[in-house]
Amino acid sequence: MLTYDRGPPRRPLLSPRWFTDPTAHAVEQDALARHLPWRYAGLVGDGIDGDDIAACGDFLFRRQMPDAPSLADWLGPFTGDLLARSPALDSPVARDAVEFAANWKILVENTLDDFHGASVHPQTIHPAVDADWRQHLTTQRAGPHSRSSWKLADDTAAWWGKLLARGALRRFADQDRYEHVFIFPDLYVASFYGTMVIVHRVVPLAVDRSRLEWRTFLPGAASGDAKAASFRRGLVAMLSASARQVIEEDRPLCEQVQVARAAATGPGILGWREQRIGDVHAALAQLLETE
Repeated sequence: MLTYDRGPPRRPLLSPRWFTDPTAHAVEQDALARHLPWRYAGLVGDGIDGDDIAACGDFLFRRQMPDAPSLADWLGPFTGDLLARSPALDSPVARDAVEFAANWKILVENTLDDFHGASVHPQTIHPAVDADWRQHLTTQRAGPHSRSSWKLADDTAAWWGKLLARGALRRFADQDRYEHVFIFPDLYVASFYGTMVIVHRVVPLAVDRSRLEWRTFLPGAASGDAKAASFRRGLVAMLSASARQVIEEDRPLCEQVQVARAAATGPGILGWREQRIGDVHAALAQLLETE
């Protein structure tokens, strides 16, 4: 339960050099490779195998340390989230990618910021969720991993409900929510109405350049209805275009933050609803302490 009558905890954040210095970037990437127990590797069907690969449903992770805890222990309570979404991954409908002139951590910070929707996505994501965020937005945090769950606006939920029948869709869960599960350091999985799932991966390319890759899944029920199949194809095209539009709306913001980060004189202050970002900084700082 959040207590808005007092300030949020002060969190130590990484200094700007971890966003702008190529040498620091190299140290960070080496630390992630050598000191992070597990890291997302891909999905079942990607041709990934080996003794160091373990699965959580259809999500594959690579063991990076011989003494790593079990994958279930590493994922904690979010093991169930990945298992629940795995049945939807048998229905891939689109994949896409966008490069950003920004450090990969800025992309992560952006997606963990629940409140940038009003200013950055006023016509796309923001109207889709219930305006009463204090009542209908919840978060769960466990170490560096986290989940954000926001009730869909009534009109949006009703729209999805109509699509279920008309497009012969199926659901992995009976829920009227937009949910976002983040698995440190670079995987996040968005889902809508217990139906559509989008798997995102943040790929560092350089200290000031990253690529966001995503795959969209829209499970269909077994049906020989030609009209439903045609409708679903049109729906996929529309949803794929919308997903790219949202990312393109994020890109200039992230790139502006990258420029501003270089001029920062000190760390910012996180609000109550930004503690997921603090968890990421804390986890990275702990890994970097070993260097």
